[in-house]
Amino acid sequence: MAATVIQGAAADFPLDQLYVHSFLHIVGITILFYDHILTFGEEISRIWASPGSGASLYFLLTRYFSFFVTITITFGNFSNSFSTVQPPSCLDYVFYRQVVLMATQILVGIMQFLRTYALYCKSKRIAALIFGVGAVLVSLSVWAVTGQQGEVSLQQGCHMASSKTSSIHIAVAWEALFTFDAMIFVLTLLKTYKERASHRLVRPSDLVSLVFRDGAIYFGVMMLAQGANVITFYVAPPALRGTLSTAASTISVTMISRLTLNLHSTAAHSEHINATTLPFSSHIISTLQFTMPYRPDEIADEEFEDKEESCSPDEDGRGCA
Repeated sequence: MAATVIQGAAADFPLDQLYVHSFLHIVGITILFYDHILTFGEEISRIWASPGSGASLYFLLTRYFSFFVTITITFGNFSNSFSTVQPPSCLDYVFYRQVVLMATQILVGIMQFLRTYALYCKSKRIAALIFGVGAVLVSLSVWAVTGQQGEVSLQQGCHMASSKTSSIHIAVAWEALFTFDAMIFVLTLLKTYKERASHRLVRPSDLVSLVFRDGAIYFGVMMLAQGANVITFYVAPPALRGTLSTAASTISVTMISRLTLNLHSTAAHSEHINATTLPFSSHIISTLQFTMPYRPDEIADEEFEDKEESCSPDEDGRGCA
């Protein structure tokens, strides 16, 4: 089994720590579920309207995988059923929670990669950089979530208090996520600076501006959420180490979902724009397709597809000039 008990029995943790843990968990799931309610109508009109596309299917996979695993995590967090079984069952739940949260973050990371890859005009160098760094970080995350040690509490549901050594071990997984988010954030800012320097970003309402501005903001929020959770592993009391894991995961899903829906919405409203005045935007409209096949009418009017692209990878795959 991946997790083990130090003292072999359930322990009693300070109730105030358990209350704080539960409160922060509720904050995290509220962010996710409330955003689902706010954006469900837009999801129906923008995503379900083209259910056969690869991008739509992947968006739905990420969004609803997080939705349903969050429900199961919440059940374990508050269920009293663990009080009638042995602590190892609670530890199985703790391990399950870490695994599904990591899986959710990997799905989000793939969406971040595809967005950034498209922003850099499908640059092979950018793809190699993100894929290489991502592979190393995933390996570290898998190593980090195994071999957990700590005491479990069956009060107020199932909770685990990690030892200092174990918490640092587990923190590696979230540090890897923070590193990946920071890399995506920096790449987005660098692209923004380059395009602003070349005077390509003219109007804030342009799709390109939305991608750069909102992409940077959303990726920055995701990075901060991961960083806040990492800090808890080092400074929080034992029962509160990693207490922001659920919130960090739900914030990541919410941010990437918001960005995707905004891109779909802006693309739909860009059909009337004269493509000759927005040559760079026309390329982004045609390339920000998760690098997966869209039907032409899903992203923009067909006239955008026929225009000469001003941003295309060179022979070396370096991306835009």
